[in-house]
Amino acid sequence: MTNPCTSEGLETPLLVTAAIIFDSDKVLVTRRPDNKRHPGLWEFPGGKIDSGESPEAALIREIREELGAEIEVEGIFEAVYYRYDWGPVLVLAYTCRLMPGVLHDLGVAEHRWVSPCDLAGLPFLPADQPIISRLIGGGTL
Repeated sequence: MTNPCTSEGLETPLLVTAAIIFDSDKVLVTRRPDNKRHPGLWEFPGGKIDSGESPEAALIREIREELGAEIEVEGIFEAVYYRYDWGPVLVLAYTCRLMPGVLHDLGVAEHRWVSPCDLAGLPFLPADQPIISRLIGGGTL
């Protein structure tokens, strides 16, 4: 039996970041490549936080790696805990401002600008559903 007063038996969640980036009334989403876990599903751009890295620094790095773009991280938008069959994940979603430039699909299969109401029509990662619900409910920048 696991002792509730210790961390024994508790899994540390995988820490990941996500960028909520708007251009007018549309939000940026990316599709996962076929060679990654959950291939073909849509998500908000971002990725894993490396050891010793702040969430904001990880998000800036991930957007460079995935899209060849620069962002300014503005603030936390949502935090989501979700348990996949392979383990738990904690998603830290931040509102971000995209710096001028061209997006390149470097680490993603594709990207799209989508209105929040159209997000529900795309097959998204389950952990992103609370973020989508907040966006559809009016939680924009």
